Amino acid sequence: MYIKIYKLNEISNEDYERIIKRSEVETDSILEDVRKIIDNVKERGDSALVEYTKKFENITIYKDKIQVTPEEVEEAYNKIDKETIDAIKFLANNVKRFHAAQMPNKTWGMEVSPGLVAGQIIIPLERVGCYVPGGRGWFPSAVMMSVLPAKVAGVPEVVVCTPSAPDGTVPAGTLVACDVCGADTVFRIGGSQAIAAMTYGTQTIKKVDKITGPGSKWVLAAFKILQDQVEIGTLAGPGEGLIIADESANPEYAAADICIQAEHGFDSTGVLVTHIEKLAYSVKDKIGRHIERLSEYRRKFVIESLRKYGAIIITDSLEESIRFANEYAVEHLEIMTKDPIHDMQKIKNAGGIYLGHYTPLSTGCFGSGPNHVLPTGRKAIVTGGLKTADFYKVVTFEYFSKEGLEFQKDAMVKLADYEGFPAHRNAILERFS
Repeated sequence: MYIKIYKLNEISNEDYERIIKRSEVETDSILEDVRKIIDNVKERGDSALVEYTKKFENITIYKDKIQVTPEEVEEAYNKIDKETIDAIKFLANNVKRFHAAQMPNKTWGMEVSPGLVAGQIIIPLERVGCYVPGGRGWFPSAVMMSVLPAKVAGVPEVVVCTPSAPDGTVPAGTLVACDVCGADTVFRIGGSQAIAAMTYGTQTIKKVDKITGPGSKWVLAAFKILQDQVEIGTLAGPGEGLIIADESANPEYAAADICIQAEHGFDSTGVLVTHIEKLAYSVKDKIGRHIERLSEYRRKFVIESLRKYGAIIITDSLEESIRFANEYAVEHLEIMTKDPIHDMQKIKNAGGIYLGHYTPLSTGCFGSGPNHVLPTGRKAIVTGGLKTADFYKVVTFEYFSKEGLEFQKDAMVKLADYEGFPAHRNAILERFS
């Protein structure tokens, strides 16, 4: 049995809490260990990075090799086939176009009242760090999702930290994606130590203004600890997928899709919620075939993550399924219903939404356009996925003529007196004394 079926109105509190909270408990359990790693990197810099790379990844690197050279990037193009390079370029263009459409007009102003012009300007961040995960796989797609929005927003310096392959090199696909997307520097460092390095800076890695990107529970724990020290983008941890389905859903599709996020690791999950009992049991029966199709490496992740955090939930109605989905607040939400666009209007909490029977959430993972760096651990209750706006700041300006200030003088002085700020009042009146 790969996954359990639960009736929502009969589920125990213990099972409900386990399903709702998923890997949040695992992340919280390692916070103190991650804090020690962060403190060590802050104190010892590159030496700590070398030490942790050996300890956690069994890879020997040297301080003068932490940064990837331009020659390594150039050589990467010879290590993968042309079709893969073309796929990276094609999908990166989707992501670039989508995020370019998110950019507002750079500068605008308006006459708020006679003699007063106010508006705003868009100023990109100076230096951004993008984390690209590794270890359980190599992710050119994750490069696109962090680097391209930053470059579209105009960030002048974008650095990437990513783990090495077992031979100590950065995988060729990742380097090609970094080059295609415009990353300025790449460092072969992963895990919570990479987040600490970008936060505080080391002898090799400069401190950044903001860090974005998905990662393991170790990376997510570092994000949580360091979010008061550096601006953190979307808190994207272990993968999550939830499917809302009705009688129109194909059980083979649903069984396949439950495995998508679950194959990321032991701390990921996949959930189906439906009011069609026959569909629920059909999906349960079919899921084994889809798990057996996977490589042994990925299969063990799916089996364990579905055992711990996966579920098929039977509700009394589609409306109740939607209410459960809003409570669950998943990273990736599929709506496999007769009218998914209508049903989407009732969704309040989700990182990204995938509509219809031919939009498995894996489409969003590989460069359909929208960002796949999405909130996990129920953070979708208060935020959405990574976007171009995360890489610039909106700064307002205002310009008064003498006549404009005189027009508002009495009202401003009155409010200054009421709030008890005589220096504020005097600065206004001084211009008319």
